Amino acid sequence: MGLSGRECPDCGRSVREPFEKTITGREVCPDCANALFMGSAAGSITGDVGSGYGVWAMLMRKVRRSG
Repeated sequence: MGLSGRECPDCGRSVREPFEKTITGREVCPDCANALFMGSAAGSITGDVGSGYGVWAMLMRKVRRSG
């Protein structure tokens, strides 16, 4: 039984890896889940939600370009 590609709701790529559940309860591809985690971590470390959003946006641009 082979895994068929599923489309990630965040980046729109067709991904064969198993999806991960985020802290918000959504299932996204591992790259998007990592981007969300890194953005959340940056925001909590700096105490600035804007910087966390900036990190998340930068990583999401990289994810979308790689697909």
